[in-house]
Amino acid sequence: MFNNQQIMDLPAHSAINFKPLADRALLHKQLNWLAFYIPLIGVLIALCYFNETFASNTQTYLLIGMPILVAVSMLYNIVNVRLQGFAVREHDIAFKKGVIWQQVTILPLARVQHMEIHQGPIERKLDLASLKLFSAGGVSVDLQIGGLTHSDCKNMRQFVQNYRQDETNPQTESVNE
Repeated sequence: MFNNQQIMDLPAHSAINFKPLADRALLHKQLNWLAFYIPLIGVLIALCYFNETFASNTQTYLLIGMPILVAVSMLYNIVNVRLQGFAVREHDIAFKKGVIWQQVTILPLARVQHMEIHQGPIERKLDLASLKLFSAGGVSVDLQIGGLTHSDCKNMRQFVQNYRQDETNPQTESVNE
């Protein structure tokens, strides 16, 4: 007989103990933003140098606006990285992110189809990596956790692989009655 009881006390996802990202995750984020801002500032300097009309119209705004923009984005990165966290639990992986719009993503390990560890040049230098988890039936990344140490990524990948092997190879127990 089918029974569908209503659950009165829902488990709170706030009870999840999230582990913070690696110590160098903030440095990685700041270096990535600087890699964007330095060429942008270079282009703006070149425009001001070669185009006097542009320079006279925008010089004051650029001299005030660009440092403010860089400072605000660097402060935002500090808050953003500090609010991110991940948790590897018995049957799922949880990741929280967001400053203004906060998001918690929980991916059941049974749904993970495959995983990738990604390291860019700055991440390699800082011994960081990103773990990408793809679920069954999906083409795009279902969960991406950046700012992890490379060893954490490898350990998480091994944990998920072991979980999947346990799922696909259930051990049969014989029961003597």
